[in-house]
Amino acid sequence: MEELELPSRLFETGYELTGKKRVNNYFNLRWIEVIKSALEDEDLTMLSASQFGQVLKMGSHAFSVMFLHYLLSRQLITEKDFELWWLFVGKPIRYAIQDFALVTGLNCGQIVDLHHQAKGKGVRGKGTGKSTSSSASPSTWDVLFGREDKPTTSWIIDRLVKGKKYKDPLTRLRLALLVLVEGILCPTCGTTNIRPEVVRMMDNLDEFLNYPWGRESFLLTVRSTKSRRPNHFVLQDTMAIQEFSHAMVLVTVAACPAILLKPGAVTLLDDESKNSEDILNELLDRKFSVNVVSAKAVDQKGHAFVRSIIRSDEAGEELYRELENTENEAVDHLVALARDDYPFEHNTWTGGVKADDVKQGGGDDVIHSGEGRGQPSMRQGEAPIGGRPTSAGVGDLVRQVAEAFEAQLLPMFEGYMVSMKDHISKELSKFMTQVASANSSIAAVETFVKTELATLRNSTTGVDMYDGDLF
Repeated sequence: MEELELPSRLFETGYELTGKKRVNNYFNLRWIEVIKSALEDEDLTMLSASQFGQVLKMGSHAFSVMFLHYLLSRQLITEKDFELWWLFVGKPIRYAIQDFALVTGLNCGQIVDLHHQAKGKGVRGKGTGKSTSSSASPSTWDVLFGREDKPTTSWIIDRLVKGKKYKDPLTRLRLALLVLVEGILCPTCGTTNIRPEVVRMMDNLDEFLNYPWGRESFLLTVRSTKSRRPNHFVLQDTMAIQEFSHAMVLVTVAACPAILLKPGAVTLLDDESKNSEDILNELLDRKFSVNVVSAKAVDQKGHAFVRSIIRSDEAGEELYRELENTENEAVDHLVALARDDYPFEHNTWTGGVKADDVKQGGGDDVIHSGEGRGQPSMRQGEAPIGGRPTSAGVGDLVRQVAEAFEAQLLPMFEGYMVSMKDHISKELSKFMTQVASANSSIAAVETFVKTELATLRNSTTGVDMYDGDLF
């Protein structure tokens, strides 16, 4: 309610955007499996014990572009520079650096390399290729990229798919690390060139492995998200978010595990007695896919358990203090209420623009208050969240059915592709084994025939025998 002095919504309750909306991401979680298949066992063990260990477990995850768009359209407007809040099941969920560090396992400490401290907050520069960097080690660059002046992560993946046949183990390890950083955690566009300064760090792998890549990734993701205005959500079918936005989905599911439950299903994952770390560990050890239709149903019913803040230990709070975040009394009040288990509901929140107003060219730059306190007014024939509309046009019904079908089909298709990949890999392995066995048999036959011919030649006189190679 208004007297609570809580942050305003981005879009007004009941007037959110509709249609097929997605987030355009620049990372590819499938690359993780390519990386793992190209590394030696000892290198993979080393990376699994490093800050990249949790990320390496996400190769079987399916990033939900529709679900993240749905979440971000339910943001709260705050003055915090390095923090996001959104609503789910009527409850606020925080996305701060300590929460990001928990779900990714990445080093989010202070950046000490001055080159990465542009404007004092870790803004990255855009690498433009070998020719622009006299500081990058020529030998390292040449070993990794040869004559390629402007390599991208896609260029690297095209080499790593060759597996352990491609070059030497150290080269493959370095290329794998570049994919992790430049292609998964810190991409700024679909064809970002590998930064020469990052290649330079390859001369010291310990420096590279201990660098706070998490901080760089988090800051750019938050900046990218906060720069999006209502028109970006409403007028575009896809909205680009830089860096590793999959972490936003992980934070939300860790806060509300019921998102992953099928209707009527029961699992220990949804046990309220479990802490966030235990829930996260279970998420990382399983295939991960969000069904958008089921998730929306959980949100609209408003009954699921939600942890508004998934991490509140002292180490996490220290990460937060280091950012020197902007003060915001409304957020401070929100945090206090969340820690006191305040019973937030859908009608607790006010303010926000109407998506239809944005379509018509208004309401983009002004986040206004709701129409009165408590539950905002509804359009004729429309019910509050969780209710049933009294009327609907045929076009709207068709659109809703199409969205529901697509949302259910995408996870099924992704699961099918993963299964097909596993099947093809197993069959190929069997075939190669059979080929190796056949080669051994051919060699044995060849030896046997040659031996028999020699014996026959030595034991036979007066007969002109074949004296050439059969093979």
